[in-house]
Amino acid sequence: MQDDFETFGIPVENIDAAKRWENQQRKRIEYHTQVPTRKEVLTLPQELLTQLLIGWMVHSPIEIIPSRIQVEQVVELLHQRDDVDSLGRLLTMCRNYINNQ
Repeated sequence: MQDDFETFGIPVENIDAAKRWENQQRKRIEYHTQVPTRKEVLTLPQELLTQLLIGWMVHSPIEIIPSRIQVEQVVELLHQRDDVDSLGRLLTMCRNYINNQ
C-alpha cells in the first residue's frame, strides 16, 4: 500500500533539506534526520521504533520536527499494533509530546 511508506505528510524536500543541514553541522551537533513511515510505526520492533521516534521528536532539525497532529497519527497507529499492551512507555512519551506542543 502506498500510504505505508508515507512519512506523516513531511515532504521529501524537507527531509532532504534536513539531511543537507545535518551534513553541514555534523562536526558540531548530531541531529536525527530519519522520519518514520507509517509502515515502520506499525511493524518495527518496540526498541527500534522507540529510538526512531525519540530521534524524530527530540533530535531533528527544524525542517522535520513533528507537529502535535503528526504524533497523534503515530499514537493512532500504535493502537493498531498487536503488541499495543506492551507499548505503554512509548505511548506515554508520545502523549507527553502532544500535550507539550
